[in-house]
Amino acid sequence: GDVLTGAVTPLHAVLDQPVVKFQQSPEQPQCRRFQASLFLNVLGLLFAVAKAERDPAFLPDITVGLQIYDSCVSGIRALSSTLVLLSHQLRPTPNFSCGPQQLLLEVVGGITSPESEPMAELLSTYRVPQISHGSQHPQFSNRFQFPSFLRTVSNSAHQPWVLAKILSHFKWTWVGLVGSDNGNFERVEQQLQKEIGGEGGCVALSKRISGLDGSIRSTAGVIAATPAAEVIVCDCYHFHFRLLAEALQERNVAGRTSFSYKPSMLGPRALKLLDGSLILTVHSGIMPSFEDFLLALHPAAYPGDSLMRKLWEELQGCRWSGAGGSTHGAREAVQPCTGLENITAAHLAACELPNLTATYQAYLAAKALLAAYHNLISCSLGEGPFPGGTCANAEEKVGKASGNAIGKVRFTTSSQEEVFLTKDGEMPAAFDIKNIYILPDKTRQTAIVGHFDFRAPSGKKLLINDKAIVWAEGHLKVPSSICNAKCPVGTRKSTLPEQSKCCYRCLPCPRGEIAMSPDSAACQKCSKDQWPNEQQSQCIPKTLDFLSYGEPLGAALAVGTALLFLPALAILSIFIWHHHTPMVQANNRQLSYILLSSLALCFLCPFMFIGHPGPLICAVHQAGFGVTFTVCVSSVLAKPIVVVVAAFHATRPDTRLRKWAGPVLPSTIPIVCSLVQAALCTLWVARWPPRPVNSTEPGPTVTVKCGEGSLAPFYAMLGYLGFLGLVSLLVAFPAHRLPDTFNEAKHITLSMLVCSCVWVSSIPAHVSARGKDTVAVEVFAILASGGGLMSCLFFPKCNIILLHPEKNTRGQKFGRHHLHK
Repeated sequence: GDVLTGAVTPLHAVLDQPVVKFQQSPEQPQCRRFQASLFLNVLGLLFAVAKAERDPAFLPDITVGLQIYDSCVSGIRALSSTLVLLSHQLRPTPNFSCGPQQLLLEVVGGITSPESEPMAELLSTYRVPQISHGSQHPQFSNRFQFPSFLRTVSNSAHQPWVLAKILSHFKWTWVGLVGSDNGNFERVEQQLQKEIGGEGGCVALSKRISGLDGSIRSTAGVIAATPAAEVIVCDCYHFHFRLLAEALQERNVAGRTSFSYKPSMLGPRALKLLDGSLILTVHSGIMPSFEDFLLALHPAAYPGDSLMRKLWEELQGCRWSGAGGSTHGAREAVQPCTGLENITAAHLAACELPNLTATYQAYLAAKALLAAYHNLISCSLGEGPFPGGTCANAEEKVGKASGNAIGKVRFTTSSQEEVFLTKDGEMPAAFDIKNIYILPDKTRQTAIVGHFDFRAPSGKKLLINDKAIVWAEGHLKVPSSICNAKCPVGTRKSTLPEQSKCCYRCLPCPRGEIAMSPDSAACQKCSKDQWPNEQQSQCIPKTLDFLSYGEPLGAALAVGTALLFLPALAILSIFIWHHHTPMVQANNRQLSYILLSSLALCFLCPFMFIGHPGPLICAVHQAGFGVTFTVCVSSVLAKPIVVVVAAFHATRPDTRLRKWAGPVLPSTIPIVCSLVQAALCTLWVARWPPRPVNSTEPGPTVTVKCGEGSLAPFYAMLGYLGFLGLVSLLVAFPAHRLPDTFNEAKHITLSMLVCSCVWVSSIPAHVSARGKDTVAVEVFAILASGGGLMSCLFFPKCNIILLHPEKNTRGQKFGRHHLHK
């Protein structure tokens, strides 16, 4: 050809190094185990060159020669082949070029880093461009150390970050790491742990494996002992992966664990372990007409090409006559190759063309090289790569400028993807996420289920079609890979000090707090007017709670109120009906009427406490009870005062005190005492009016009750009632030993003692009660104290009036002692 392109790429998987015995000349190393998938990379190069030569406008009157050398995945073999390309002789001599002076545009080669590194160091010395279609080690981005190195893939430093994003997408937080002990996994492992930790995940196990049987079995044992880590990220060689798969199958782990991995090549014996796994690969595209190119292949078109004959054996399952060109797999075939066979679509399906990432990258490498050469020979003056914008008009200048030209090349593929190299001489990072699954007939299928593109806008870099993924047998949905089950809503995570942050226990949220989402790190408090629901997953408005007629306690108090109010009316009616009897007259019927009327009103006061409290009810309910009960107590107070005055200080009928103790004093005492309480309550309601308030106590309900407005007048009202009761008790007690006619003092003393007991016992109950129970305590105190007064003072009298009328006589009024006198 007019120009020469060298290709140093592996075609065999193993390089056999003969044992040196130092007794004879060492034998030449031999390449073993031909791989059809590796040879397809070379066919990708040939396809790109053939397409360029068929376009007369692209490379007019120029032919491109392609020299291909097999590196056998060996850095030594790759370096030797590079020296052959530079010196143009089979036994190369460094710094000498003894062959035909063809223009060496570039060396395409180095699918792995161990191959690419010695090539890059040598070619950078001579400033010969090298473009790799597989080496991803980050060291090659160093333009100072490797100024001539270019690649159609991105460096592997991006992969840990992408893998962490994928793990986060599936919510896999407890994963294992397995990698080949090749000196590179230690760096990858550190980056993966950092990125996974940054996404909130943890590494359950991390093992480096070698070809030793103990290393493989140890790794399989650790994986089997960590069942929670359902996902294993594997970055290992194909033979390591195959041995690990066999060890896991022995432990019955295969089929349970889903693997997300990045092996260089796949082994056929690991099918069961690969079922449902995901692969992260460099992005690949479509090569138009490549299938037609492969279908037209035939050994007759490449006479003397042993590699083409080996490919034919692999595809057709036959064997050429003579063992020299046979592959390991073809030696067992009994059918000889005739050369009359044809490549069919079935053969291409076995090659899995859509998954040939390395072949596509090799195709891009050759395409970029030829596009750069086209730009050099067709440039216009002023747009060239040399000073002053001059163009390359000589082969020497073309060779020197080809490296810069490739670095600046930019073209669009048939799938409308723009291809260019960054300032580091590599393709922008873009990855395909592939899903491997096994069909019932044990055949393997691979499908692209997602993409990751660093050039995409934020939020659209990672795209995964979850519904297109076929998981391993037994998993109908995304498998879970977490240390422990998620904490349900209403609980929070509590990490265990001796374990990783991904292993935790679930603690219920405290009372009044919620956790709205699973795996919450902390609980949140509800606002004052809200309370958690039963699951403690959300805050809901508190329900209004008050002492209502619809609940048992409110209904019972209402019935009790009615049962006391009706007897009070009945007793008042009895006293009015029997007003002329000695019993009614002897008990000061005027005071009895006032007392019974105030008691009846007092028994109606609880109806202002039961039900939803409004502003008006709250303003008058405490004051109304205070004034009403003051009338009751002051009426009771008036009775013993009248008795004591009449008995001890008004013995003469014509004295002024005797006249006051008659009709004037009994009416004056209740009026004066009640006016004092009324004035106090009026000041309270006018100055500090009680209003409805909502309780702020923790709980699912808001208790609506009436506030006191100000505690000082409230306690002053109660204190005044207590003072009147105490005075009544002190006045009534000395008169309880008087003759029968004056024995009402005994009942007054007893009634005051009952009221005192009720109110003294109600104070601690009122203080300790919460919510509507405080209202119930107040109502009970009103009913008990009123009922005590009514029963102690009037039940004995009604008993005489109704059941023992013979005692209700004037003679009984004055007593037996006076009759005998």
